[in-house]
Amino acid sequence: MRIVRIFTQVSAALAIVVSSTVAAAAFSTAQGSAAAAATKLPACNLSALAKHKGVVNITFWNSATNANATTLTTITNAFNASQSKVHVTLVDQASYDDTWQKYEAGLSNGQLPDAVQLEDQRTQAAIDTQSFLPVQSCMNAAHYSTSDYLPRPLAYWKVDGVQEALPFAVSAPILFYNQLAFTKAGLNPNAPPTTLPQYVADAKALKASGSGTGLKLDPWHLETWLSTANQTFVDNSNGRKGRATKVTFQTKTALQIFTDLATLVKSGDALTNPSSGPSAFDNLLGIGSGKYGMTIDTSAALGTVTQILSGGQYPNVKLGISAFPALSASIKGGIEPGGSGVYISSKVPALDQAASWVFLSYLCSPQTQATWAAGTGYIPVRKSSTTMATVKQLWATNPGYKVAYDEINKGVNDAATSGSVIGPYGDVRIDVLNAEESMFTAGVTPAKALANALKTANATISNYNQRLGVS
Repeated sequence: MRIVRIFTQVSAALAIVVSSTVAAAAFSTAQGSAAAAATKLPACNLSALAKHKGVVNITFWNSATNANATTLTTITNAFNASQSKVHVTLVDQASYDDTWQKYEAGLSNGQLPDAVQLEDQRTQAAIDTQSFLPVQSCMNAAHYSTSDYLPRPLAYWKVDGVQEALPFAVSAPILFYNQLAFTKAGLNPNAPPTTLPQYVADAKALKASGSGTGLKLDPWHLETWLSTANQTFVDNSNGRKGRATKVTFQTKTALQIFTDLATLVKSGDALTNPSSGPSAFDNLLGIGSGKYGMTIDTSAALGTVTQILSGGQYPNVKLGISAFPALSASIKGGIEPGGSGVYISSKVPALDQAASWVFLSYLCSPQTQATWAAGTGYIPVRKSSTTMATVKQLWATNPGYKVAYDEINKGVNDAATSGSVIGPYGDVRIDVLNAEESMFTAGVTPAKALANALKTANATISNYNQRLGVS
């Protein structure tokens, strides 16, 4: 009901946004072609939509679930109702992995969407399929300004100076904790850990008082703590000024991260669960059951967590939300963004591409991003979204929703904090995760585990690049 109420308040503004977007699409083909040629990009023929009589039907593959899916459906229904040029059909996938696997299959069988939502780690792989029209082409054709976007999320989907996709569902890791468990452990519930060493110390105190810490086995652990130390994960400016060819985490900083993680688990102060499958949310469910006093997870789970807690089945939880504990208070890096971007297919007619641009720019418009953030926990990627009543009211009543936004705006904006672009990104993350787990289950030392991660990740990147014939 809260999502519906919020959306009712803003539906009129959303109609204005899409109307202005359609109007922007009326620039001439000559303008669009000239802009694309200037940057050596394929043309985005926005005038095709303006000249078309009737409705253009397009499909959008998405990976939203639970509260997020409800919000996306509400937004898409409003888009369809607020104008008569474009009708969007949502095609729901079970997960980001399912979306990518189905997309890869579509490259062979021809069953592809007009537009698609892809996880951050698929950026380089998506580019390598040569099956997408860079949104930069449509931005150029529409004279679309990005000055209102948050710099870091926008930079994540910009590779070699080209905006490949628009940031849409942007998240960041945050700390979920039970203030009641902190009080029981003798910890200040208003002062959760802000650094990794403090996180390790508080985990010990929580365990001693009868709870503990849930540690999801997410392979972005190493990457995120490196970014807080302003250190890259791969070479060539994290793959942004040239294709990534090797990892760059053979450092004392990475060794300290692995050492702290090993200490957490081997001491029993933290218990692990996988990041996918039926046990993927055991760390969050453990907060509710009293098993855990704190855990780290994505801000994208906030909408669902808030929805569950409002049901009253967890009376012994007073939820606290805080920033991801950085590696050190003295190093000014930043949290890299996560989540997903939205892409336009190059395999569909120019008319469908123009229609897709209208919808994607609508999804990323200030008011839609405000609605999206309020219903999900994702970060509004537009600065002006934070001045709107939807977000202002949300942050006033639920300050935890503001934490991830502040994280993404804190620290330096550079290659280290923009996140990595790697062809076999998912496989590299598995290499790192396998090395982490070897410390937890096989007694491998942090130094040896890090060396193994370095060796296997470099081989994975090299093999991928060789298959593509690139270097």
